Amino acid sequence: MTRREREGFLWIILAAAGFSLMPTMVKLTYLHSSFEPLDVAIWRFLIAAPLMWALVLLRRRSRPAAAADDLPITRLLIIGLIIAAAVMTAFFALERLPGSAYIVLLYSYPAMVALLSRLMGDRIHARTWFAVALALVGVALTVPNASATADADMLGVGLALLNAAIIAIYYLLTRRALDGVVDVSRASAVMMAGALIIMCLLLLLRGLQSPQNPLTLILLIGIAVFGTVLPVFGVNIAVQRIGAAQASLVSTVEPIMSMVVSMLILSEVIIALQWLGAALIIGSVIALQLRPRKGIDLSIAHEAA
Repeated sequence: MTRREREGFLWIILAAAGFSLMPTMVKLTYLHSSFEPLDVAIWRFLIAAPLMWALVLLRRRSRPAAAADDLPITRLLIIGLIIAAAVMTAFFALERLPGSAYIVLLYSYPAMVALLSRLMGDRIHARTWFAVALALVGVALTVPNASATADADMLGVGLALLNAAIIAIYYLLTRRALDGVVDVSRASAVMMAGALIIMCLLLLLRGLQSPQNPLTLILLIGIAVFGTVLPVFGVNIAVQRIGAAQASLVSTVEPIMSMVVSMLILSEVIIALQWLGAALIIGSVIALQLRPRKGIDLSIAHEAA
């Protein structure tokens, strides 16, 4: 594995770690406030966008001689709109589905990424399809009460699958938009600005509750930093270095991390079947590294170039 690939794997794991904190922080926010899901969504980007731009300014001060990028501004703003669409469909799906059913449906997106990549002409190695299968089974076992999907609201199921499709498109578009981009932090900030546009429109249409206590404000900052800035930046770097297919597959470690966080903070009991699912997910990540001695996986070479 090259240094570039190692960095990509590290960043997608950090992104997954940030996302894994989201369910617990959101639950605690609802517990300690009267916020509705859209209030959390709007505050999330109102705080995250300025933080991302502050990161850009800090990086420029530390690297004043760095050459400026010609960023594809329009494409990055559109990707920001896609991020906002993903957030909205997630909240609407969660209004109709149990959280466990939603996560199982959501993590169909690595398979969608691989399928869309294949339809777009990329060659996907058999190893990758095997890893996708392991990850899907692992996610289904990791999430408790996953069988709730069978009795779920069909509109909610459709929204969750739409959410997965939007995320898959985000991974693929991000890979192409960031091709050759050096300053990923500035590109990520532009994406965040695109998402913020949608949130500001929602703010004008429905208004916004203010944080009612210091704990709620701290939780909102945590959602913005660990659940938004870190994951968006991490995913962007990862798809640039290891490609959309590999990055989306490695991100399936997120349910494992969420499971551990829930166990440690919310005192949830983790059953043996969930640990088996976690082992399968880890196995899927390991499977991605089992490269044949002869021949080259053209899909990986294409995406990581």
